[in-house]
Amino acid sequence: MAAKILLMSDIHITEPGNQIIGLDPAARFRRCLEHAAEHHADAAHLFIMGDLAHHGRVSQYEILKQCLADQPFPVTLMLGNHDKRGAFAEVFPECAAGFRHGRHSFGETDVLFLDTLDEQAHDRHSGRLCHARLDWLQTQLTASKRPLVILSHHHMLRSGFDGMDAIHLRNGTEVADMIAASGRCQMVINGHIHRIIVSSYRGVTHAMIKSPCHQMPMVLGAGASSLSVAEPGGYGVLLLDPLSPLLHHVDVDLPECPVAFDGES
Repeated sequence: MAAKILLMSDIHITEPGNQIIGLDPAARFRRCLEHAAEHHADAAHLFIMGDLAHHGRVSQYEILKQCLADQPFPVTLMLGNHDKRGAFAEVFPECAAGFRHGRHSFGETDVLFLDTLDEQAHDRHSGRLCHARLDWLQTQLTASKRPLVILSHHHMLRSGFDGMDAIHLRNGTEVADMIAASGRCQMVINGHIHRIIVSSYRGVTHAMIKSPCHQMPMVLGAGASSLSVAEPGGYGVLLLDPLSPLLHHVDVDLPECPVAFDGES
C-alpha cells in the first residue's frame, strides 16, 4: 500500500477580523484540516509548504499553533516568502535550528522539503537557495538511490503568470538542473502560486497546488502577483508509489453533489 501524504500550502494565517479578499484564512485552514481528518485519516504526514502567516507576525503563528493543536497528523512546517524566521522561531522553537529543510522517509520513498525563503530578497517575495542550502541539497541528492519527491515553496520554472514568475525561485533553473541530474527525483511539488499547474523539466514532473484560502485567478500573462479570487480552498493528496507517485487535489466545500451509479455506462 502506497504511503499517503497530505500537502497544504499558502495558508496565510491572519488575526481575527483581518480578512483576505473577504475570506478568513484561519477558518479556511481549519476547514481543510477537518476535511482531511474526515476523508484521509490514514495519511502518514502533513506538510504545510510555506506562507504560514500572512504578515509573519508572532500573533499569527500563535493562531497557527492553536489550529494544529487538535489535528491528528504528524506535521512538518515549511517557510515561504510571507514568513519571518524570528517570529516563527518564537512560537515554534523546536523548528528554529538552522534552515527549515530536511528529509522524511516513507516506505521506499524519500521526501525532501526545501527552505526557499530569502528575507534579504530585493523584491521581498522571490526565493533563493544560498550556497549552504545548495550544498545540502546536493548531498541529499547523492546520499541514496531511493525514489525521491521534493517539496518547495517557490516554483522553479515558468508558470505563465508573469507577476508570479517575477518572484519565483531566482536560481530555480540551477536547482532544477541539479535535481534532474540526480536521476532520483520523481516529482517536484510547490505552492506559492495558489493554482494547480503541471509542467516538466528534463524528465522531472513539476506540479503546483492550490491554497486552502484564496487562489490566483486564471489570467495568464501580464498581471500583479497579488491578484486573488475566492475560489474554493483545497489541498493535495500524494500517494508515494515508488514506481509512479500520484498527486491528487481536493477542493473543499464545493456545492453538495450526490454520488450516483450510472447503470448504463
